[in-house]
Amino acid sequence: MLSAQEYSYVYYNTRDGLAGSTIYDMCQDKDGFIWFATEAGLSRFDGTRFKNFTTADGLPEVEILKLYADHQGRVWIAPFKNTICYYYQGKIYTSANDSLLKKVKLNTVITHITGDKEDNIFLCSVGHDAYLLQTRKGPGKFIDLRAHGRLFSYAQPNFFDRDGLIVSTSDSTFILANGKLQFWSTGALPLKAFVTLHDYDHKIKYIKLPVESLNAYIHFDAEKKQTQTYFALTNHGAWMVDTLHFDHFEEIFLKEKQVNSALIDNERNIWFGTGGEGVYKLVSRNFKTYSFKDSKTSEIFSLTRHGQAMLAGTGFNRMYSIVGSKVDSIDFYKAFSGSVNQTSSNRLVSIKKTSAGNLVLGFDLFLFQKNASGSLVNYVFPIKSIDEIDAQTLLVGTGRNVIRVREKDLKVLDTIWPYRSTAVSYYNDSFYVGTVDGLHVVSKDGPSRFLGKDFPSLRYRTACFARSADGILWTATYGGGVVGMKDNRIIGHLTTRQGISSDICRSLFVYQNYLWVGTDKGINKVDISKPTYPVHRYSTSDGLPSDIINAIYVDSSRVYVGSPAGLTTFDEKQVSDYSRCDLRVLDISVSGLSKRLQPAYELGYNDNNLRIEFVAISFKSGGDIMYRYRLKGLKDSWDSTRQNQLEYPSLPSGNYQLELLAINKFGVVSNPVIIPFLIDTPYWQAWWFKILVVGFAIGLTATLVAWRFSIVQRREKEKIGLQQKIHELEQLALLSQMNPHFIFNCLNSIQAFIINNDVEKTNQYLTEFAYLIRQTMDSAEKGVISIGQEVRYLTRYIELEKMRFGHSFEYTIETDVQIDQVNTCLPSMLLQPYVENSIRHGIRHKRNGQGVLEIKFQQSGDQLLCIVEDNGIGRESARQFRSHLHVEYQSKGMTLAAARVKALNRQYGEPVVIEIIDKTDQEQRPTGTRVEIYFPYKMLSKLS
Repeated sequence: MLSAQEYSYVYYNTRDGLAGSTIYDMCQDKDGFIWFATEAGLSRFDGTRFKNFTTADGLPEVEILKLYADHQGRVWIAPFKNTICYYYQGKIYTSANDSLLKKVKLNTVITHITGDKEDNIFLCSVGHDAYLLQTRKGPGKFIDLRAHGRLFSYAQPNFFDRDGLIVSTSDSTFILANGKLQFWSTGALPLKAFVTLHDYDHKIKYIKLPVESLNAYIHFDAEKKQTQTYFALTNHGAWMVDTLHFDHFEEIFLKEKQVNSALIDNERNIWFGTGGEGVYKLVSRNFKTYSFKDSKTSEIFSLTRHGQAMLAGTGFNRMYSIVGSKVDSIDFYKAFSGSVNQTSSNRLVSIKKTSAGNLVLGFDLFLFQKNASGSLVNYVFPIKSIDEIDAQTLLVGTGRNVIRVREKDLKVLDTIWPYRSTAVSYYNDSFYVGTVDGLHVVSKDGPSRFLGKDFPSLRYRTACFARSADGILWTATYGGGVVGMKDNRIIGHLTTRQGISSDICRSLFVYQNYLWVGTDKGINKVDISKPTYPVHRYSTSDGLPSDIINAIYVDSSRVYVGSPAGLTTFDEKQVSDYSRCDLRVLDISVSGLSKRLQPAYELGYNDNNLRIEFVAISFKSGGDIMYRYRLKGLKDSWDSTRQNQLEYPSLPSGNYQLELLAINKFGVVSNPVIIPFLIDTPYWQAWWFKILVVGFAIGLTATLVAWRFSIVQRREKEKIGLQQKIHELEQLALLSQMNPHFIFNCLNSIQAFIINNDVEKTNQYLTEFAYLIRQTMDSAEKGVISIGQEVRYLTRYIELEKMRFGHSFEYTIETDVQIDQVNTCLPSMLLQPYVENSIRHGIRHKRNGQGVLEIKFQQSGDQLLCIVEDNGIGRESARQFRSHLHVEYQSKGMTLAAARVKALNRQYGEPVVIEIIDKTDQEQRPTGTRVEIYFPYKMLSKLS
């Protein structure tokens, strides 16, 4: 019912990137890469990625039959064609581009390639024709061994005398050295079902194969004879010869599979190439897995030891009991027949051995116990976890709740937690309940507390618990790693940052001072006695059949692992930590173009976009490689990455040195890679160009400064001229106020007051007139006037005009309360012409009704609005009156005011806007004039 223990292999096929699934031959080159000859091309493997070669890369044919890696780093390739070629430093060489290969003339396909330490390459074809390529002497030499009149079938390095090759014919064995044959021993070629061996005493022995066909005989030499390995490859597996007695086969690998080729790499991994089923890698012969043929599944969900037996819980109502090499299957179909859900796979997810020595089994469909008095079954909800409260009581977590169960009869006593649970533990007189939302603790008194509220790491789904001898409760979570708690505080927290392989933790086991953690990426052995919690990891790269770990049990150095692949066991003391880490640069690209690999690079200043691709070859590490690098000249500190490429998109000119190291899973440090880079200095950074630029900059600066100085001078002159023009206009405005007509009219009024003996009015008029003349002179001198002063000036002026015209009009002056009359200034004598115009040309000629003059100062957004409005005869009628006046009496105040506004606008860059509005009634008859003058506050602030 149970197959024998099988090795755990790492499997590669076309879905992983392999060129083909039929592997004819394999070899490992000088750099550490493993090459595969397939029916669909040539594949090179670095431990993580496959690189495939076809005719597009230079191969004469895609189907490759044989491979050989020599000591110079060349990989010799025999395609399914009458030719030979080799790969060297990124290029495939054939008879079309290699002078030595042009000399090679083959009649049939090559079926065997080997070489000696001097890289004399032996070739054997289908018809047993043999050839020799001497590759180290001058341009090389091609020797046709058919001249000796013999048919050769096989050759191997002379691992006895270390010179030349051992070659076999149909009846003899020779030493082939320096192109000459030397007889060594006699012996008939064995039948296809026999393997011929040369032992250390040069004696030929034959071993009968248990099968009828021999695909190949492979010998692996080593530095010491005690480590030599022989494989007989057949259609029914690979048979390893007992190299102690040379009289029988020690072991078989991949039984019932067609094995075409075998290889032991420099980390002692064993590779098998099969016919149609890809490549199998055997990392360790220490890892063995039980597969259960009569079960619907091999997956193991729970493990424990009971006496001498290891118990393994699987699916479909079954448990396995393993004692030594004997395996018994125990089924629970009788209990299963009483369950409601007959479609369930009914996994055995929990096995608890109580202090009384009883076994309590937790299935998906029921709780089971078998003791001396018989079997007990309780069909409670799906069991998730079992723990012991005391000698009589169990704590059981189910998919619906957490309950207390009496051990002797599996009776449910009460409910601890009314919701779904994932794991349970009785710890420090409290019930620890794991759920999909995190960890809760329930006291015996009933209150519960969510520990995830205080500890974010406990908000993840709880997988299981384990208690160590120091009283720490370890909790495995799905996503938060492993958390260790004691006295309601976190003692330790294990995550990928601390070195475990994954934060998704599925199982725990404590043995002595070690916490074993099963994750979805392998096993982690954590030394919890040390504060740094050092971690040792095991995964498929070490020999495990699966990285998903459902259960772990450790007994001394023997480790049992339950996974989807079955039950795996290994002795950790016998697991070899021997490993190598060979760092190789694959490609260096400059500005997107691949460059030939060389010790150093000198690049142009435009070729400063670098991309370096590399790989660390460590087949035991399974891609678990950390790279450390720095580019001296750019950054002296070291950085780390798990990517296998670096990019520097825009390096400045200068000298750089790339330093690169790799550290594999076992802490083995690779060979260092050091590549100097020199990026030329562009001409614009050369010293002579800098001097030229500095001189040109000085000359250009001097020119610009002179030009700018001339512009400033010109603008200063314009500014002075503009200021002078403003002063001239101010003087003209002053003169316009003092025009003879105004003075003459004032004097006539004074004369009239004197004739009428009105001394009081005469004195009053003269006084006001004198004040007005003085105020006009002061305003003209300052150039600006505050609004308060402007109001007083206009008031005095209007009062004089009102006396002169016999009080024929009324006026008002209003100022907005928001306006600061003291600190807000206007250009002096700019409003007076418009007021004068309203009185002399608008109100003066009004015949009907009282004349009205209104002056207003208002705030309009960021502008000051000044309004002069009258109800006179309007501008058109006023023009008709002015046309009858003598020229010397016509006022020029309005023209001078407009010219002054233009000058102000040019000087300050802030426009003063004047709008003159003709007022009309509904019948379009003139009803007066309204003048609006807008002063920007920015300009007024400059005036102030």
